Amino acid sequence: MKRSSVALADLLQDTPWFRVLTTDEQARVSADICERWYSAGSVVAHKGEAAQSWIGVADGLLKVSSVLASGKVVMFAGVPSGCWVGEGSVLKREVRRYDVVALRECRVLHLPASTFRALHESSLAFNQMLVGRLNSRLSLYVGMREIDRMSDPVARVARYIATFFDPVPYPHADASVHLAQSELAELAGLSRTTISLALRRLELEGLLTTQYGRILVHDLPALKWYEADEGRQPLRRGAGSPAVAVG
Repeated sequence: MKRSSVALADLLQDTPWFRVLTTDEQARVSADICERWYSAGSVVAHKGEAAQSWIGVADGLLKVSSVLASGKVVMFAGVPSGCWVGEGSVLKREVRRYDVVALRECRVLHLPASTFRALHESSLAFNQMLVGRLNSRLSLYVGMREIDRMSDPVARVARYIATFFDPVPYPHADASVHLAQSELAELAGLSRTTISLALRRLELEGLLTTQYGRILVHDLPALKWYEADEGRQPLRRGAGSPAVAVG
């Protein structure tokens, strides 16, 4: 992965919540924020540790998940470039209830909790932004629980891709998402073979197009409300074909 060369000041100016701050507030954020690079597989924040910063992705992809006592992995969200995560834990001054892990090499921004709380206490615009984010985050997590209960892999993949297009938590979303099949498999909790076959079926239905490391969406509402079909013909490879969906 080629490392981003965009200056921190330019990244902040391209951040919606930063632009609503006053000049003095922007100056404090610029002075206090720090950035770090994480290699793929590195833990950005551990479950059970105090939330010391609000986490933003300047470049890359993070996953937010938790491992239950039973060993089951609960996936909360994928966090792509331009997005922020963890405001709830910082706001409530509690330990994190999830792990944040880099799925690829990531350039991550950390806004100290003290700076975050100062903005929360003094900035009406920042608080309005937080209310919108927390509301969208709640809706996202409710939707993720529904996806997690689906046994139809095509519906799971369709619904999961659609989660990347909510403009509040994902302000830079357009008609595509930069996501490798291996990363989608990790986030959706499915095998790479199943992901490949499900994407092929969705592509045959005209809902999306897959490209190298990228998924171009043609019909977002159809993906968002894609219905599970327990009687759907199982996905399988066609003879002599690397990834063919039957049905």
